[in-house]
Amino acid sequence: MSKRACITFDFDGTLYPIAPYDSEQRLIRKVASTKGTLFRQRAKRLILQDQKGTLIGDAFHKRYADLVRTANAGMIDEVARDISLFLSTEDIQALACLGDIADLAVLTCGTENLVESFLQQTGLKQHFFLIRGKRLVWDEAGKSRMVVDINGPQAKAQALEQLRRDYPTILAVGDGPTDIPMLKAADLGLVINWNQSQRAYPFETHTSLADVCSRLASYLASA
Repeated sequence: MSKRACITFDFDGTLYPIAPYDSEQRLIRKVASTKGTLFRQRAKRLILQDQKGTLIGDAFHKRYADLVRTANAGMIDEVARDISLFLSTEDIQALACLGDIADLAVLTCGTENLVESFLQQTGLKQHFFLIRGKRLVWDEAGKSRMVVDINGPQAKAQALEQLRRDYPTILAVGDGPTDIPMLKAADLGLVINWNQSQRAYPFETHTSLADVCSRLASYLASA
């Protein structure tokens, strides 16, 4: 942590577009593809509830942890590889350049293992010094348990505020309602609208990751 500014990103829907499933929904589907009919039905119901936003916070985390407890590192890498393909060379280069002028972090309600694999496969892992969310941890039998660090929108904002001990300037990027507390807590909060939806937020909004990175770099240059 050598730079005077930090930029925090949400993960799902921010560092890549959700089309149509986010990383956790994709992992659920990956696990379900190895299971029977009843399990696949449970997985489908959870994904639908998640997409509708009717199951959030600890209620979602518990059911998600139950469904992915037999997931393995190979499945995580496959999901991360799939979503990494959404990024263009321009997107990746823009993030790498941003990492040269600020310390980058991911604050998410999502799964840290998926974030790490995604960053590894895009060649960006060395540019992110911090990833906080929830983590799958495996025992010797190969079964996983979920360790939750950030469990909701307010926890994202609290995690950002903790960084102020080290950074006088903190910028944040998100894509939806669960990011609003984090965006409000930042010196500059930006929204990325990959799919150009009609939903409006009270923050400066961009439609590409490259544009977001350009705006962040411009802000830091003038700060």
